[in-house]
Amino acid sequence: MSTGKEMVVLGASGFAAEVIEAAELAGWIVTRLYDDDAAARNREVMGRKCVGPISDFERSAKAAYIFAIGHNEVRQRLAPRLSAAGHEAVAVVHPSAAVSRTAVISAGAYVAAGAFVGPQVRVGRHAIVNAGASIGHDAVLGDWTQVCPGARVSGFAVLGEGAFMGSNAVLGPHGVMGEWSKLGASSFANRSVEAHSLAVGVPAKKINL
Repeated sequence: MSTGKEMVVLGASGFAAEVIEAAELAGWIVTRLYDDDAAARNREVMGRKCVGPISDFERSAKAAYIFAIGHNEVRQRLAPRLSAAGHEAVAVVHPSAAVSRTAVISAGAYVAAGAFVGPQVRVGRHAIVNAGASIGHDAVLGDWTQVCPGARVSGFAVLGEGAFMGSNAVLGPHGVMGEWSKLGASSFANRSVEAHSLAVGVPAKKINL
């Protein structure tokens, strides 16, 4: 826990409310928000004001931050710039999440309320494990990945960089999602999802976009 330390949240949508609450319950002090959407300017989320675009944060004094941005590609694009500017990405884990003492939660990752992260799991940089999601033992979530609410990643499964699992989707034991692949909501992939593809259904099948 980082009790008493200040941090910034990047993103001012509804997702930001969940991230702010988790951060504060974990002991952080959220001071302000930034969002590139002009319509979000001066918006308040959980009593915290959006003060400007993320480029303003990039140019500001060094600070700890976490993304409240669900778009995996956007997080990937912004993070190197912020790191180069000296800002520190920090992980936020909601206190109600069950996280094994042997799990590794990388910088910038977010683990939401009610999530389970099992033994020897590795959660990559700026990955999102959303509310009620379950990550089985020895699974690996690559950088920029996202596991939506209620989704299930089975033991020894692997999500490649940027992979996305929709709400209530399931990836079977030893299953592999290729980089930047997507598994649709409520779909079941027993073994693999091809990189840069979308698979849906039970069992999940690749569809043409």
